[in-house]
Amino acid sequence: MSSPILLDVLLRERTAALLQSSTDYKRYAHHISSMLHKLRIILKVRRRIPAKKAGAATDGDAKSNYTTYAPTAADIAADPRFVGLSMLAAERAWARAMETKAATENSVRIDAPKRQHLRSRLEKARKYAASALSVLVEGGFRDVGVMQVSAYLAVISATAALELHQYDNAAVSYAIAYTALQGLVLSLESSDATDAENDIADLYKDLLTSTVIPALKFSALQADASLRTAAVSVIAHKFLPADHRVTDLAMKIVKDKAKATQLIAGTSEDSEALKILPTIQWRAHTAQVREPAVAGAIVAAKAADEKLFGTQLPATLADVSTKLKASAFDSSLLGWQDAVDAAHEAITDTSTSAVDDSQARVQELYIVSTYAKYNYIARRIARDSILESNIRSSIAKKQKRTGATTFGKANMSNMKALSVLYDTVLQSLTQINDLPGVAVDDALSDALLSVQKYYRSLKFSTDADKFPQGSAESVELLQKAVDALDSLDEMALNLDPSTDDDISARLLFAVDVPTARAQIKKNLASAMAVADATKLAKERKATALKNKDSLPFAIEQLNQTPDFVDLERLVDLKNISTIKPVPAKPVFFDIAFNFIAYDEGTLKAPEAVTSDVSAEAASVVADEAGDKKGKWFWRR
Repeated sequence: MSSPILLDVLLRERTAALLQSSTDYKRYAHHISSMLHKLRIILKVRRRIPAKKAGAATDGDAKSNYTTYAPTAADIAADPRFVGLSMLAAERAWARAMETKAATENSVRIDAPKRQHLRSRLEKARKYAASALSVLVEGGFRDVGVMQVSAYLAVISATAALELHQYDNAAVSYAIAYTALQGLVLSLESSDATDAENDIADLYKDLLTSTVIPALKFSALQADASLRTAAVSVIAHKFLPADHRVTDLAMKIVKDKAKATQLIAGTSEDSEALKILPTIQWRAHTAQVREPAVAGAIVAAKAADEKLFGTQLPATLADVSTKLKASAFDSSLLGWQDAVDAAHEAITDTSTSAVDDSQARVQELYIVSTYAKYNYIARRIARDSILESNIRSSIAKKQKRTGATTFGKANMSNMKALSVLYDTVLQSLTQINDLPGVAVDDALSDALLSVQKYYRSLKFSTDADKFPQGSAESVELLQKAVDALDSLDEMALNLDPSTDDDISARLLFAVDVPTARAQIKKNLASAMAVADATKLAKERKATALKNKDSLPFAIEQLNQTPDFVDLERLVDLKNISTIKPVPAKPVFFDIAFNFIAYDEGTLKAPEAVTSDVSAEAASVVADEAGDKKGKWFWRR
């Protein structure tokens, strides 16, 4: 048996449908109708059943002979899936209402029939949701399911009340929805929560942040303008009925009883943070924090900083790079980004309000926003500094392992990454310069200008490594880096930070200028030496090519270092007149005769020699005999 269709299932369907336009809502309504039809087939129930004779209408009204099937408590007890009939019917009616609302959203004036259709569809959705809740309570359904349907009914009821401009009723319904959804989120939050439970909790949080909380604030302000600076939990507690069932359900389903008590009592971390952080001081400006959400975000960000840095503050950026990892800044950056977003939202709300001191509050909020942005950017620069240190360490390890003195292709990607990091840091410093109040702060402006020159010099030095050593581009970039370092004011970097901005000031301005200057000047001197040697070699080559025909041969200058050696001229013998080839001397035969030994008795006279043969003939015969043995070659 599958699980029943409750609020979590409907929220998944809404998320998957990507509801934005009237066409999306129309398609979603058809999808819900299909789900409802399939569920009726599975549960074997008819869409309409005959009405009772007592409830039969007159002959002229044929529709009154049948009534829509409504599940009972007995049906729910037998099969919990019966609750899906009412929930899907309510969701379909809500989708039809939102289709009409989206179609008329850009209209200056809504026609009365369309307005009536919108309200009737919402009222129909409310009735179906109320029917589902009543049978669940009567049938003894589990507490989590009752809480889900209670939250759904409260949201539908509040939406209908807003359309009728009944702001008090809308605030009450949204307060019930807020308490119910927060209770569901707290019930799912635990150290051993599964991925499915976390996903469901995210669905509830999205509904809270996107619909319930903004609408609750709007309805509460329309009912009571003094609640503008009150926390959401305080507003919800103010409008929540004391004896409503969601309070009891929250105590039952939330595992952490302390959090459940805070939820029911209307206390939250934001309201407590407002007591901890009543004012903000940034540089020479002081602002009162009136919005609980802003105070809560700043206190949470400071708690993340304490967890990141501990009790000992970093003295320099080098300390940050050696003691921390780049990923360790994620929680701190996220906290300060939440503080910036909360301040921006508060500025928007206050600017559009009709309170008397709205301009003064906006000015205070700008100071708070500047303070939050300043801290956020400082930590982002520190994170980029750690990444830069890691990349340089990787480059040094590769050079040590390969024994290379120049940057190869493997390290060229790292050099590009370094250049991108320095661009990011320079953009961050520009963002600080653009913050309100920074331009009139001379000390801070001078410090920011000096630290900009420092990072710009590092970028020039990094870009110079992309070119061959000694090239004109490399020398020019290194010279720019040295000029940038020489032009910065080191005294301006000794900015005296306040207590609150101590971490940010150290992260921004504690840079090592002397070490960077010494290293870059060393690189510049080496590049200039290579450039001078290359230039001299080119000049010698040009001179040698110009005086090519009049230069002496290399054999005549064996004791000198040649300025230029023309390889083609080494084999060109057409102009050589004093050197002649040595003819081969025929001494081979004499040397061979003197040093090759032969066995004695090799040459023998023929055995049969007649007396008539003369001595000369005998010699000829002997020669012929030796000729046959191959020894004639060695005779002289």
